[in-house]
Amino acid sequence: MKTQYSLYNSFSLGKVWRGLLYSLMFIALSSCEKNDFFDENTITGNVGPQAYWEVGSSTASAGSNVPFVVQYYSTVADIDHSEVWYNVTEILEKSVSCTWVTTFTYSYNSIKSEEKRIAQKIAEYPHALAVWSDSLRAYTFTADFPVSGTLKPFSWVKPDVFDSTKMITYFGPDFMEQFKDSLYNLMKFADFKNMMLGLSLMEDFVQYTDSTFDINSNGYVYHFPKDQNGDTPVPDAIRNLYNEITFEKLVSGASGYNVEFKRNYFLEARLRVYDNKNIYGTTVSKRIDIN
Repeated sequence: MKTQYSLYNSFSLGKVWRGLLYSLMFIALSSCEKNDFFDENTITGNVGPQAYWEVGSSTASAGSNVPFVVQYYSTVADIDHSEVWYNVTEILEKSVSCTWVTTFTYSYNSIKSEEKRIAQKIAEYPHALAVWSDSLRAYTFTADFPVSGTLKPFSWVKPDVFDSTKMITYFGPDFMEQFKDSLYNLMKFADFKNMMLGLSLMEDFVQYTDSTFDINSNGYVYHFPKDQNGDTPVPDAIRNLYNEITFEKLVSGASGYNVEFKRNYFLEARLRVYDNKNIYGTTVSKRIDIN
């Protein structure tokens, strides 16, 4: 019985060791497959020409041409031609403020950018063997590409004459009313007083003024008259006067109206170099702001 037990125990241990060995082999194989450095870094697919370019300026005028110089070569196939591609992004900046409030600063500010035109071919350049440079060991040439004349910046900043049609066009049909409503909800006694007197909507504010002594500041705090609940609501007469104030008056300032709308564009350009198999290599992107 002792011998049989020993043989059985050896057989069981053998199975355990074989199981551990298979597990370790599986882990090792899995690890090799997942972390195969060579496999992860092997270049697959077609190889296009190598290209590098420099653009003459990071800014350009709408309707002008942007100069550039390019160097390129291919170790795989003959080069056929080059192309400049770019997309167009629009930036809208909006700002509106009311200076008739004194207890806080009230302004609306917004900056939004949106791609208005996806990348597309702008210009094409034929390849020529004559542009080879022995010193650079690459083909090189200088050229330019056009910037659309429709990308001219536009601004409507602190206009001397208010135009409600432009406000609706640039800020939306509901903006003026929303601005006015939001402003009202934030205004305090001092703001109403400054606005009503500043816009010459009344000669004095005494009848709408009350005060309470504040022991913390050792002075009087001015506010609207208290109601039966001890609150200081905006009097109906003041609220009615505010409702009659136009948005135009709310944004009027010492020099023009406190309204700004700016529309600008920038493009991101790349140069593609194609070989005779229609495979291309591309340069790094260049941002160009339109002025």
